[in-house]
Amino acid sequence: MKIHKRLAALLLALTLCFGFTATAYAHDVPDMDRTGSISARMLYDGKAVGGGSMILYRAGDISENDGNYSFTLTDGFAASGASLANISDPALAKSLADYAKANNLSGTPVVIGDDGTVKVQSLRLGLYLVVQDKAADGFEAVSPFLVSVPMFENGSYVYDVNAEPKLSALTKTPVTDPGTSGGGSSSGGSSSGSGSSGAAGTLPQTGQLNWPIPVLSAAGLCLFFLGWMLRYSRQRKAYEA
Repeated sequence: MKIHKRLAALLLALTLCFGFTATAYAHDVPDMDRTGSISARMLYDGKAVGGGSMILYRAGDISENDGNYSFTLTDGFAASGASLANISDPALAKSLADYAKANNLSGTPVVIGDDGTVKVQSLRLGLYLVVQDKAADGFEAVSPFLVSVPMFENGSYVYDVNAEPKLSALTKTPVTDPGTSGGGSSSGGSSSGSGSSGAAGTLPQTGQLNWPIPVLSAAGLCLFFLGWMLRYSRQRKAYEA
């Protein structure tokens, strides 16, 4: 009786052990025979932003080691020496983008539709670098980013990946009024506004001219002498009469 109990306990322990082992290793693996896609939609304040273009680079290949999958740099990016341990690091995406530009690496150009959407299909599995080479009017180019195809989510691999790039509007440089500069001193350039002169210390013209002053003075003297002569002539005639 005791032997049967011990045997049953041993069988139960083995069953539990193998059960946990099977559960631990029963995870999804990528299907290397499949292809994937990358989709993105350009949005700003909830509204679609169309226009511009992107370049897609294949930066990493999928490698397998004892059931563990990771990325290794493709031949084009191998000389960069970048580490793909943390593909979500923005600095990694920027460094790879700078390397691609400096070394004139070829990628796949993609045009962003008028509805702000872009989709690239039939992609080999791997790690992709997305760089916006032309921004939409009124917006800055989105920062480079990396997309894993497939992407591991909730215990399984997703082969059609949706990216959500962040858009930023261009900031306008404020225009300052030259007349409101502090201290009242000139900054080295003259104002081009109406009513100002090009030389410092001179007053703007207001339409009054100086030339009538001597003319009016001379005319006044002439009238004074003319009136004096007429008065003298009358007094002389009266005296002679």
